[in-house]
Amino acid sequence: MRRLRSGPLAAWTAAWLAGTVGSDDVVRAIVAADTPHQVGGLGTVDAELVPLADVLTAWRRAGGPVRLVLPVAGDVRGLPGPAGFRNAALETGEAVCGTRVGIVPTVVEFAPSSAPPSVLWQAFDVADAPADFIAVADAQYDLTTAIRESASALSAADVAGLPAGVADALHDARRSGEHVNLPPGFPARAVALVAQAERLQAMLSLAAQDPTGGAIDRAGVTARIDALRPLATAVRRARLAGYNALAV
Repeated sequence: MRRLRSGPLAAWTAAWLAGTVGSDDVVRAIVAADTPHQVGGLGTVDAELVPLADVLTAWRRAGGPVRLVLPVAGDVRGLPGPAGFRNAALETGEAVCGTRVGIVPTVVEFAPSSAPPSVLWQAFDVADAPADFIAVADAQYDLTTAIRESASALSAADVAGLPAGVADALHDARRSGEHVNLPPGFPARAVALVAQAERLQAMLSLAAQDPTGGAIDRAGVTARIDALRPLATAVRRARLAGYNALAV
């Protein structure tokens, strides 16, 4: 599963705007083991690439909150225009929006090479859009409900299987929420929600490798897809609520 870059960036930037961390802390936390992140489209020259810190400065000057968006076809709440930004965010499935500036990451992995990933954020001038506010408590309730209902539906249809030979990947998926990338002092309930959502997202990504899940006919495949769809939505909304907990 590809690591989410936009969520931690939104959370750390919100903490920086609140004065609890420094801009260097934000950059170090987001870059982590990647090569230094660069931003295109933010400078006066279109082809100019600037450091990630420059977009933080642009957001601070513009004022207002910085938020994660995780758009999917049919649900683009909180995603501003113009069309170029909306299309890029939909294609990637993630973006960060601040006042007047939105950025979308392009991640290049070099596996099986040991070379670190390369990340380029493309900046766009964006319009104002109503914030897609989700309370952490509401997202937690919806996630808990979706887990229970999806598990029941999968069990009833006998399609709860995972691909064969994925023991290591399954172990990694279960541990994926152990070390979430959030700033110090982040609300405890939001940290717990992000950790749970990241574990479930890893499991959903693993399940997607085998669309049948043990189903023996088309009806079974459809039943599995229908059972997992509400869970996927609840996980996405939980990630939004968790990472955006400071964006008020």
